[in-house]
Amino acid sequence: MRRLWGGCRGSVETFRCQREGRVEGHAFLWPCVGSLPLSPPSVGPGWALEVAHSPCDGVVLVGRDGEWGHVCNQEWTLAEASVVCRQLGCGPAVGAPKYVPLLGETLRPRLHNVSCRGDEPSFWDCSLGAWTQTACPHEWVVVALCANGTFREIRLVKGRSPCAGLPEIRNVNGVDRLCGLHEEEATVFCGELGCGRALQAPRRAAAGSSRYMTCQGTEPTIRNCRLNNNLRGGCDFQQDAEVVCSGHVEARLEGGEHPCAGRLEVRRGLTWGTVCDADLDQATAHVVCRELRCGSAVWAPSGAHFGLGSGPVWTEAFRCAGNESLLFHCPRGPGHRCGHRRDAGLRCSGEFRLVNGSGGCEGRVELQVQGAWAPICAAHWDLADATVLCHQLNCGSAEATPPGGHFGAGDVGIWPDAFHCAGTEPYLWHCPVSTLGNRACAPGSTAAAVCSGEWARPCLGSLTWGGHLEGGRSAQRCWGPGSALPRLSHLQGAGAGGGLDQLCLGSVTPAHRLTSQ
Repeated sequence: MRRLWGGCRGSVETFRCQREGRVEGHAFLWPCVGSLPLSPPSVGPGWALEVAHSPCDGVVLVGRDGEWGHVCNQEWTLAEASVVCRQLGCGPAVGAPKYVPLLGETLRPRLHNVSCRGDEPSFWDCSLGAWTQTACPHEWVVVALCANGTFREIRLVKGRSPCAGLPEIRNVNGVDRLCGLHEEEATVFCGELGCGRALQAPRRAAAGSSRYMTCQGTEPTIRNCRLNNNLRGGCDFQQDAEVVCSGHVEARLEGGEHPCAGRLEVRRGLTWGTVCDADLDQATAHVVCRELRCGSAVWAPSGAHFGLGSGPVWTEAFRCAGNESLLFHCPRGPGHRCGHRRDAGLRCSGEFRLVNGSGGCEGRVELQVQGAWAPICAAHWDLADATVLCHQLNCGSAEATPPGGHFGAGDVGIWPDAFHCAGTEPYLWHCPVSTLGNRACAPGSTAAAVCSGEWARPCLGSLTWGGHLEGGRSAQRCWGPGSALPRLSHLQGAGAGGGLDQLCLGSVTPAHRLTSQ
């Protein structure tokens, strides 16, 4: 289908192709059609506008003198998309999602930095930026979804990459979770997502069985398959497993003392293998830690430090930039050949925080491992451990380690590891770690730390706790249910080696001066 606008002149040249792409990780298939010379008064001759995928939704393409390309905008909102939809006669805009190209796809940025109010009669009346081939991040390529469109996205959700998970199909009316997919349907799903072939399907076809969706396995798009809505009510989602495509990639760490440290293993499709230590650079290590929700990379030991793996040693290496959210998104290239004695290892920082205190620099010590927060056991937790944590959190040095449970017990189980720091390590995971076991940590015995950040809680009379400062100095800190966070004022001690007085300022009661002991 071709779209014509006022101001066309000359003959209409046809530009036809078949392309695939994805919006926010979801696939669609569209026909690219129509090179339509335009002469908008404010733009000049030879300009054209097209929305790919269907006549009323998809990636926004612009043409100039027969040269077509994407619109590149860091900020693309419903205001801009509304102008596009209005010009196409497609009703109001219902979405302006980000575009994610297929692996290896070359972007063609042409028009940069378009800004619309939303009430312009045509796209050409918006503020148009530069027509240039300057590089454009893929997330800046713009998409317009219009109310009259037939756009349908497919995606695999709740998996570790866009190429594994539970199948869904979405249109402007909502999301439809697909159930009972067999190998044929999974094959079409994987192919349309650009994820290779299907390696795992939720179910196997049984003779004479009825299906909610039926594909032959050779269709180019899921839209060519048949839906039987009469079977929709009989879907049993509890029996469905994830679809896994050959393009699926995920990482894990094995053989370490916790899930954020160990031998790096990468799953490709259904097969787990290891990585040569020479192929694990700092950027890739950070991406692995980010994917595992384990903070940032702090150490990558070589020589199978976490033991010998099994299975293949992958000879394709990842070339991450370091800002990718998943290893799946990293470019790849030839890697080294090695045996399991050169298996790469990795230790991530984990995510630590101090909670239930007066700010981010005091409170109960909690560790996040793979997305779940848990408090640290108070057994063996000392000032050296707290010093490392305070430095790691950019909270200065440690002032005190209040008794177990001082900042509350938390509402989840206690992490059973103990740290044995010297106090000079840059991260807690650089310290020796031992596993205490559940019996060694009494319920509610959670570690706490007070760092020397700028803030202290108001003093409320007798609610005080005595702690030690660095360098042999000691002081009392104020605890209690105060609300405002007054600044911690320091009074000069008397001479070298003298004590440090701290003045805690209460927001309601008069200030209490606490003298060092």
